[in-house]
Amino acid sequence: MKIIDRYVILSFVRNYLISFMVLVGMYVVLDMVFNFNNLVKFEATNATGFQSVIGALYDIVDYYFYQCFLIFVQLSGIIPVVAAAFTLMRLSRFNELTALLAAGVPLLRVAAPVILVAVVLNGLLLLDQELIIPEMIPKLIREHGEVHSGPRNYFFIEAMQDSGDGLVYAARYYPNPPDRSPYMRDLDVIERELRQQRVTKRSFLVPVSHLQADEANWNPRTQQWDLIHGRRVTGIMDDHVSPEEPVAVYKSSITPEEIGLYRSGNFVELLPTNRINQLLDRPNLYGKTDLLRVKHWRITQPLMNVILLLLAIPCVLTREPGTLKTAAMKTLLLTGLAMGAVFLFHQFAGRVPVSLANSANGANTWSMLMAWMPIFVFGPMSVFLLDRTKT
Repeated sequence: MKIIDRYVILSFVRNYLISFMVLVGMYVVLDMVFNFNNLVKFEATNATGFQSVIGALYDIVDYYFYQCFLIFVQLSGIIPVVAAAFTLMRLSRFNELTALLAAGVPLLRVAAPVILVAVVLNGLLLLDQELIIPEMIPKLIREHGEVHSGPRNYFFIEAMQDSGDGLVYAARYYPNPPDRSPYMRDLDVIERELRQQRVTKRSFLVPVSHLQADEANWNPRTQQWDLIHGRRVTGIMDDHVSPEEPVAVYKSSITPEEIGLYRSGNFVELLPTNRINQLLDRPNLYGKTDLLRVKHWRITQPLMNVILLLLAIPCVLTREPGTLKTAAMKTLLLTGLAMGAVFLFHQFAGRVPVSLANSANGANTWSMLMAWMPIFVFGPMSVFLLDRTKT
């Protein structure tokens, strides 16, 4: 490795760390300003003013420490762009690029270490998404007001369909209880089957049995719900209702992950890719469109991060220090346009056209196309700009 490569790499890594701290810090400060009332609550207790302030600071740190890992995923594309821009603009500002050009070093050769290090640093994004964030899901799904009251308590489940076409109801579902697995209170399942009407030959679902339980505890080892005082009656549509029969377990596609998807589509953003693939293999899946959108975006996001960098480098890689302000504006415009396009296509991926939604692989094809569309548009543009760079 040449001396100039080490110099550029050290400058870029230093600017990368500074950009990370500045951008994440700005994100945290803005979020905290808009949600300060929910995040900090001073209650009337016997604690002194100093203790109340320390408690508030602890709540802020406890909340945003975990959120920083999620914020990094959202800013992973712009951080290397800012770092590369400052690195190359500094070289130009102090006429170091002029000296390199006089020595016969092409400008693209100077930028090559920046690109290589940025590609390597994309590994931090994969590590964050696949290993770190999935272990923090209970902490990451907290709202601002829940940081001092512990994880969210419960919500009700209404008419959630399982793999056997049954409808699941629960008066209370506790997703993150302390020191135990998720569980449901007052479970009520209407089990149905598909029947065909003799006259019209039309098929429809009819209730055939009714399952109830005072409590259902999730067993992660057996992947089923262990019931407390579970009972089932059958024949409810045939006027031959059977006596109650005791039931020990309830096993279906309804899992804590499925309930999380049923509750919120943002839950899927926190799951690792292998878990997303497992969920996609299940029938009657909730949030299939969101799962496909996130699955394909996981593949294209590192590539798009590199393309953002390749769009920025030709703008700031100039041998004329007097044009740095114009170069900075061009960088801001191009990267902003690319990130805006990524956001739009990311939203379009969650809205599958009706003509494709009815086909077998229509949702998967649409999500894949929307994920790759920014690369098809801005990838050739970045290559064109690099080719036009005056070296």
